[in-house]
Amino acid sequence: MEPAGTRVAGFNKGKLLNNPVLLTLLIGVFGGIGSVARVFIMRWQGVMPFGLFLTNGLAALLVAYFHAGHLVQDYLLVGVIGLAGGLSTFSGIAQAGFDFYHRGRIAQMLLTLAINIVFPLLILTLVFWLA
Repeated sequence: MEPAGTRVAGFNKGKLLNNPVLLTLLIGVFGGIGSVARVFIMRWQGVMPFGLFLTNGLAALLVAYFHAGHLVQDYLLVGVIGLAGGLSTFSGIAQAGFDFYHRGRIAQMLLTLAINIVFPLLILTLVFWLA
């Protein structure tokens, strides 16, 4: 199995990795885009934090898609660390669990934690299996 990001035709060490400042700036910009998208998606609330499930699921989908060989190495870093990293949120999972726990909703807390672990793993598995 070839390393991540090498399946693209004409793979060559790109120009972004030669300029660490530009690479860092791009990761920061795409991290910001992912974070802003997360804020809007996480507004979807109900009995369970459905927006939280969706953001972590989308981040897992992006990571799996990028690692399946659809990006060259430079853009793999920007996409995974920046965009998917900004979109996913461990702190959101912790906050939701903490809130449910302190309201005495232990079942919702456990379900939220389980869904946020299992759902992204299922998405990763499915995308890698289909790729």
